[in-house]
Amino acid sequence: MDRYDDALALGVESMDSEHRRLAALFDQFVACMKDDGAQGQVRAIVEEALALTNEHFDHEEQLMAETAYPGVDEEKRQHRMLRLKLTTIAGEILNTGVCDQITIANIGEMQKLLYDHMIGPDRDLANYLIAHGIR
Repeated sequence: MDRYDDALALGVESMDSEHRRLAALFDQFVACMKDDGAQGQVRAIVEEALALTNEHFDHEEQLMAETAYPGVDEEKRQHRMLRLKLTTIAGEILNTGVCDQITIANIGEMQKLLYDHMIGPDRDLANYLIAHGIR
């Protein structure tokens, strides 16, 4: 997810906008890791990514409630699981304050978890929303 591409575009602008913002944060993280002088920004990027992810999940849950999405219970369960995993990973990054291979692996894991959610459950939700007139 080095960039926001067609594989992530779902056709619901509010969701796509949030996904683009998350992808941009991961791009910023990669840039910081390559620039020794910018590694101090990692903390802010991780905090922003975690906050944005929580806002995104809240937004999706609001859309599901408004449209009586039939998969709401499963989607909320996945959100709870992702929140726990992402908070744990982010906490480890923020507590160590070290920008090393473990940090890179942790960010990669966060990125993969979110990407998998975007192309799986989020795609199903977006298709449902589009069918109900939400773009």
